[in-house]
Amino acid sequence: MVKRFWVGLALLAFIGASFIAAKSTPAWAAPYDVTATITVGLAPHGVAVSPDGAKAYVANYNSGTVSVIRTSDNTVTDTITVGTSPWGVAVSPNGTKVYVANYGSSSVSVISTSDNTVTTVAVGANPREVAVSPDGTKVYVTADYTSNNLNVIDTTASNAVTAISTGGNNPYGVAFSPDGAKAYVSNRDSGTVSVINTSNNTVTATVTVGTSPEGVAFSTDGTKAYVANTASASVSVIATATNTVTTTITVGNAPRGVAVSPDGTKVYVANDDSNNVSVIDTATNTVTTTITVGTDPRFVAVSPDGTKAYVANVTSNNVSVIELPVTASSSSSSSSSSGVPGIFLAVNPVLVGKPVEGAPIYCGADSIQPNSNYTLSVQSVTNSALTRTVLDSGTVNTQGHLNERVLLGALNPGSYKIVMTGIHASGYPLVLTNYITVGANGVIVSVSAENLQPFLN
Repeated sequence: MVKRFWVGLALLAFIGASFIAAKSTPAWAAPYDVTATITVGLAPHGVAVSPDGAKAYVANYNSGTVSVIRTSDNTVTDTITVGTSPWGVAVSPNGTKVYVANYGSSSVSVISTSDNTVTTVAVGANPREVAVSPDGTKVYVTADYTSNNLNVIDTTASNAVTAISTGGNNPYGVAFSPDGAKAYVSNRDSGTVSVINTSNNTVTATVTVGTSPEGVAFSTDGTKAYVANTASASVSVIATATNTVTTTITVGNAPRGVAVSPDGTKVYVANDDSNNVSVIDTATNTVTTTITVGTDPRFVAVSPDGTKAYVANVTSNNVSVIELPVTASSSSSSSSSSGVPGIFLAVNPVLVGKPVEGAPIYCGADSIQPNSNYTLSVQSVTNSALTRTVLDSGTVNTQGHLNERVLLGALNPGSYKIVMTGIHASGYPLVLTNYITVGANGVIVSVSAENLQPFLN
């Protein structure tokens, strides 16, 4: 008797929202491809994505505007006039407000996302970056940098503004921890980060980092903070429990913007003078990939589902859209788990309505037997007599990890199952199945996952 589990291991079948013009049609995006370059206003700086992922907001420094990008088709749908020299931009957690720091007019523009109307809040001189607390009650703005102040906007009290000293020179970047209990402010001319207790707006610690720190971002679990040191070409990793720097990672030249993936596995760093983005693996604190983007990338933002990164390129006046690797925890897909660690299944609904030819299949896992063999195949359900077509096969690496991308070919109308076989780390055989239905026009009509039920054979 052989025990066999039908488990949903990592069959990530999805279609990117954008097409790559440089590739043959249909063209599907591979991880870390730049899938679109969107022209916006002049000298775009800050970029932020709405909580539902439907829009990206870009502050155009030399245009005095904010470009609104519809992320489904990478189209600029609106251009909103704000203050002079808009720099940083942030969206409220409920998506109803966008806050824009206007460097040249010492104000913050508050955009109502329902109708794009703008109200203005006066703050200190030369505000640069802006962050909204997780509960939406506070907005922190690095302004009055000659006085080393941080401005606090109380959204519950008619946007009343107070100023607090960071204790450092030239406060620049700012970010809230996921629980909202603290905020980190980078002091560019001090080479430090001020830790602020948000309950009373007091500085509780000062952390020495690299030279000229700018961008700041927290890990999704709040245990780490990542600080881009512009003049050191590095990123400092701060353990937030002790407020100590545990690692310094070399990246590109003049790193400025920094963002963390929703699943916490990657950090994306915009390197202004290298015209690229460094991808840091948070498990090893090493740069695993470098992505070429536009000229002078300044800020970077990741979509809430983790599938896209948006990079504002100051000198080329555009935004680069990067396709990111998708995992079950970061994709906007239905997913299932068999209860076996590292084994999961996810199918993204946006596959429906796209041509089957060239559609990508992503497969991978963390619990496959090291050096074992795997096979990915497609077989007709409508006509079981058709020969199974092997899409991919190979040997799992010595760590038992697998991460593959395979493109489907043209398929006749009908139903098909995509099957992956392998050996779990425990030694049990695995059979992993997804189904797709192809319409008469060669477009995928439906996708679904195998019902996850263990059984004995």
